[in-house]
Amino acid sequence: MKQSKILGLAAAMILASICVVFAQEIRTDSKISEVMVYPDSAMVYRVATVRSAAGEQKVIFADIIPEIDENSLRVSAEGNAAVRLFGAQVKREFLEEVPTEKIKQLQEEIQKKEDEQKSIQNTKNLLLEEKNFLDSLRFYSREQLPKELITKMPSSADLDSTYKFLDVKLRENYTAVMDCEIKIREINIKLDVLRRELAQISGPVRKQKRSIVVDIEVLKAGSFDIKVSYLVRGAGWQPIYDARADFSKSEVELFLYGQLRQKTGEDWQDVGISLSTARPSIGGNLPYVSPWVLRPFQPRVWEEKLKFAGAGFAAQKSAFVGDSMENESVPSAAPVYSSPEEKGTSVVYRLARRATIKSDGSENKLPISTQNLKANFEYSTYPRAVTLAYLGSRVKNAPELQLMSGRVNIFLDGDFVGASSLGNIGPGEEFDLYLGADENVKVKRELIDKKVDETLIGSIASPDRTIVFKYKLTVENYKSKKIKAKLFEAMPVPENDKIKVKMGQVSLDPKVKEWQQRSGVWLWELELEPQAKKEIIYSFTVVAPRDMQIEGL
Repeated sequence: MKQSKILGLAAAMILASICVVFAQEIRTDSKISEVMVYPDSAMVYRVATVRSAAGEQKVIFADIIPEIDENSLRVSAEGNAAVRLFGAQVKREFLEEVPTEKIKQLQEEIQKKEDEQKSIQNTKNLLLEEKNFLDSLRFYSREQLPKELITKMPSSADLDSTYKFLDVKLRENYTAVMDCEIKIREINIKLDVLRRELAQISGPVRKQKRSIVVDIEVLKAGSFDIKVSYLVRGAGWQPIYDARADFSKSEVELFLYGQLRQKTGEDWQDVGISLSTARPSIGGNLPYVSPWVLRPFQPRVWEEKLKFAGAGFAAQKSAFVGDSMENESVPSAAPVYSSPEEKGTSVVYRLARRATIKSDGSENKLPISTQNLKANFEYSTYPRAVTLAYLGSRVKNAPELQLMSGRVNIFLDGDFVGASSLGNIGPGEEFDLYLGADENVKVKRELIDKKVDETLIGSIASPDRTIVFKYKLTVENYKSKKIKAKLFEAMPVPENDKIKVKMGQVSLDPKVKEWQQRSGVWLWELELEPQAKKEIIYSFTVVAPRDMQIEGL
């Protein structure tokens, strides 16, 4: 009796182990429900509805196309069933063939385009042969007609018809050849797109079949949704802005868009989209702290160019500093397209509308937010560097909206006028919004007089050279309304004791002579009525040894 109980217990244990090893597999028809897009990757959320009896199960999410980061794999479940999750893993197996209709369709399209390309190329070859024939006729007419002039004089009608025939035929031939070349170029572009799409689904990524296996135990039978999430490469987004300035209302409507693209290998069909500023690929570790080593300086041409360009940009970036927005009403954002949410060190924009993003690398411009900014428009110009007036304003960001650095498309009174850029702007932060150059405000800088004196008394040469410069700055307003303009000019500042600079007469005193503590940088603040013009004339004298070559003059 005791022995039979032991045998029965052993049999039960073996049966239980077999049940564990051969747990029931449930293959699901999953779909992508949400995607969190980062600047350089994306978190994909895939969900499936499962109905199961009690017991241990293996839920299989089959046909996972992109390569995924296994460390990012997460799983959750919810529903009327009681479910215990044991974890998830990625299962890989290699396919001998990829029997997909999409591949066959792409291959057929590529073959049709290649056949069309060959047909057009054959037509082009015939046209080139025709051109050679016409060229030979033209050569024959040039050689033969002078010989015939010795014996007989061709009529003017014969000459005219001959040359008209050749002219018309050569023009038609040239046009037809150009049409063939344009068609071949367009076909090459389409072939490149088709071949890249075929490579994505039939290359190494597609030859390896992936599935996600989730081990669960159903404690109470019922239905439930099981969701897996994983990080994929080949996707990203960046912010882009439209700034629409309205002079009559003294405001700028600033639109923020997310420009998405993805080539993960599978389309995102009607999914919820969230855009995050986080970068999971960067990691959270402090970089290696290395010693600060000093070496002899070796100048490079490209570094000097960058330094000069950077200096000019820095000056312009702060041209509106000093105009406070404290007395202005704080603008309210209207992020009807998304709901921003802070997530630790990043910001997440949850878009209100679902979207479909194809896996072809094409750009998808999705709206995130819009806000109306109260703007006191004014111009800033530095004619010594460039004779253009740049429109801008000191504005304040909405208190609940984070703006990231990106390109700004500028529209003035409905017309696209160019592009600018925007830096990282915090909620409620004041910033300079540049709206590009306005051709209706003319700026000019002229050297109207220059005198050089190298004599001391009579014909005796002086050890010093004296040079007197006289400049005129002009600002003209061709707009239909009154404008404000900040005019910057750099006066010469000597860095050598042997060089002396003395300022002469100035027709209009500047408001600031050391703008932002920059030596010699003067600032005039001007107001101009429509069709008005203002001129500023100034002069200065430079005295230096006559054998010294002065840089900058």
